[in-house]
Amino acid sequence: MKKLLPLLLLILIGCSNISLLVTNGHILSSNFKSHHYSDEDYKDIFYLKNQSSVTKYCTKHSELENIKKIRSNDNGVDRTIYKISSYE
Repeated sequence: MKKLLPLLLLILIGCSNISLLVTNGHILSSNFKSHHYSDEDYKDIFYLKNQSSVTKYCTKHSELENIKKIRSNDNGVDRTIYKISSYE
């Protein structure tokens, strides 16, 4: 088990880096609006737990936004939805 932990960590970090490379820090919200975050903010958003939220600065809209991550499984298909609203 101890030998698998570093391998699992490497895979998880690799997934976030590949995701960042592909999306370049862009996230499509549940209402189909595009948002852009810094690399560090994007990683924080990527690692959010289900039903958790965080406030980050959107460089596209130049404002603070609340981001809530919602993961679901419908008929064997995993989905991740980001609900994004303005910070008040």
